[in-house]
Parts: sequence; structure tokens; C-alpha cells
Amino acid sequence: MKKLFSIAAVAATIVLASCGSSKQSGIDYQQLSLLQQLQQMQQTQQNVNGVQRPTRTMREAEPCIELANEDCNKWRAYGTATSYIEKTALNEAARDARNQLAQMMKVAIEGAAQDYEQNATANIKNSAEAIGEAVMSQYVDEEIENTKTIKTTIYDRSDGSVQVYVCIEMRQDKDSFKKGVANTLAQDEIIGIKADREMFINKMETGLEDYKKRNRGE
Repeated sequence: MKKLFSIAAVAATIVLASCGSSKQSGIDYQQLSLLQQLQQMQQTQQNVNGVQRPTRTMREAEPCIELANEDCNKWRAYGTATSYIEKTALNEAARDARNQLAQMMKVAIEGAAQDYEQNATANIKNSAEAIGEAVMSQYVDEEIENTKTIKTTIYDRSDGSVQVYVCIEMRQDKDSFKKGVANTLAQDEIIGIKADREMFINKMETGLEDYKKRNRGE
């Protein structure tokens, strides 16, 4: 390894010296040949050091991502963060996971509310926007805040920082979560008719599953 670097250094010195002494006449064929050899040596060294990727490399799946995306009876999400302070990275990764779960819920609930607004069996009392905000603020936000961490992975980076992945899940299972949303809709008759509430719940559940599939790249 040292020998290769020495050769490259000598070659570079010779070329630079030659260039300096023959600015008027340009570089001759011998100098061009030496430059080409130097470039080949540099390319060989890059290959040895692993700069160039092999033609095929199997990636190892991140455990928190796998856990968040697997089929189970509770809603999950994962988050990640990088910091030079491990505690900060842990807190930020957990917050990112909660934000991801909240976004998934928000998209599904807003979609269900819009579907209800278009297909309600009776005159609607509240707009789709009002229904979505009520469900999130009166029930879902608290469930997200009370999620628990079920997996954490920590990676030490070459610059001294750490990257953290966190997987969280709701404490209630999916069926209990649906019942909680239904009870919220029934309160103050946000959606007064039971059939419409059931339609809302089914649409929300479909939206959550679709969101999860898109997140998995399906």
C-alpha cells in the first residue's frame, strides 16, 4: 500500500516538474504516458479501498422499519434522528415516529370524513373538516401521545454522531381503536346516524391500510 502511494507521489512530482520546465512546448508523449499510468494506479487504489461498489450487494433491513411495517393487531410507526448527543437522538426519533403515526391517522381520517360528506344517508350536521378535527383532537391525539416504544436501534457514525431508529405502537389494538373513534363520532352527534358512523370507520380503516402499503412501497 505504501509502495503504491510512493510511486504515485514520485510520478506526480515528475509530471509537475516536467510541466513547469516545458510550459512553452507542452507535455510530450512520455509525460502523457506517465499521467495515464498515474490515473490507472489511482483507479486501482480506489477499487482496493472499496470506493467503487460491487455489482450487487444485499441490504440488511432496519429492524424498526420492519417491525413498523409488519402486519399486526396494533397501529405502529417508526422514526429516526441523528445527533451527537444520544439522548437527544432518542427523543427526536420518538417524536418523529409519533409525527409519522399522526400523519397516517390524519390522512385516513380526512379521507373518511370527505367520503362521509359525499355519501351520507342524511343531511350532514358537520363539515368534513370539522369531523376530522374533532376525531383527531378528542381522541386520536391522546392515543398517539400514549404510544409506547417497542424497538430501538442505535448506530455509531464515523463522525462521532449517533443515528437512532425507534418503532412505536398504540396501546390499544385495532378493534379497540375503531370503537374509540366510533364513540367519539357518536358524542354530540358528530355523525348522528349509526350506519354513517360505520361507513366512516370502514373508510378510515381502509385508508390506514392503504397508507401503510404505500409506506412499504407496495
